[in-house]
Amino acid sequence: MIEFEGVSKTYPDGTAAVDGLDLRIDSGSLTVFVGPSGCGKTTSMRMINRMVEPTAGRILMDGQDTAQIPTVKLRQSMGYVLQGAGLFPHRTAIDNVATTLRLAGASKADARRRAGDALRLVRLRPELDDRFPSQLSGGQQQRVGVARALVADPPVLLMDEPFSAVDPVVRAELQGELLRLRGTLSQTIVFVTHDIDEALLLGDRIVVFGPGGTVHQCAEPQTILERPADAFVAQMVGRDRGFRALGFHVEDLPVLPLGDPGADGALEVPGGSWRLTVDDAGRPLTWENGVTRTPAGDGHAAGSSLRSALDAALSSPAGTAAVVDDAGRVVGWLQRSAVLTALEAPAGRP
Repeated sequence: MIEFEGVSKTYPDGTAAVDGLDLRIDSGSLTVFVGPSGCGKTTSMRMINRMVEPTAGRILMDGQDTAQIPTVKLRQSMGYVLQGAGLFPHRTAIDNVATTLRLAGASKADARRRAGDALRLVRLRPELDDRFPSQLSGGQQQRVGVARALVADPPVLLMDEPFSAVDPVVRAELQGELLRLRGTLSQTIVFVTHDIDEALLLGDRIVVFGPGGTVHQCAEPQTILERPADAFVAQMVGRDRGFRALGFHVEDLPVLPLGDPGADGALEVPGGSWRLTVDDAGRPLTWENGVTRTPAGDGHAAGSSLRSALDAALSSPAGTAAVVDDAGRVVGWLQRSAVLTALEAPAGRP
């Protein structure tokens, strides 16, 4: 657990970067610091590993004041991922990752073996291990940076806008990778971003910083969407926060069972003239009614969000969405009327 107790940072010219921060970050959680430039979010994160020393207050790590922990020991207990990866340009990908272990006293062979394991964890292809950073794409460099931070299995991982320097497609891919890794990692992660959408996607809890280094709200993403603490948070989240909130509601919507497929393998939609063709694996292909043929999309994954159900129902010309399992196979039908009824009173809404 990481605790901020009355932590402030004021620079010699009188600028207050952080003002009286009180915050608890639970072990094993992913907490996102979000806010506009110059609001103190990065300063707050860097005070955790003492890259910045607080002017007042204290930061506790599992109950111990970090000011009483030797700096080298403190930083060795934390992984750190920078914007733009920050790799050594004269070392290959695998040697960049192995450096952390070599500094901790591991043999060269052991360090390279463990570095290779870490690179596989972040899904960097083995043939890229011996390339230098200049020979890697921006997304590949970021994967190496994450592997380097994880290779020693530190209890805390600090991530300072790690995905902001790559293009939107790669950024979405890296965000997905971090969410996947969350299922296997035990680290406490502090993630800094200025992008509220990224914060809502990744965070277990979100800390919204405002000008002057003050915290306007600290809450779960759903709470911030539904009940912003003040006008600043509401503006930060945006006018479409109600629609965004649908992504956090996993609805128990009534799914109609499939009937027997026709001789051509197409599935008859209940109560209508539409049929759904599927491929050999049972995944949706096209909607057909004898006159019109329309691509079917991916369908609605069973048990996922109300937003997914709404997208699938509205995009279906049949007025009925195909419900699919984890492998993408059609397993049932979801009628548009059932989704619209759920929208009027979503489960769990205040």
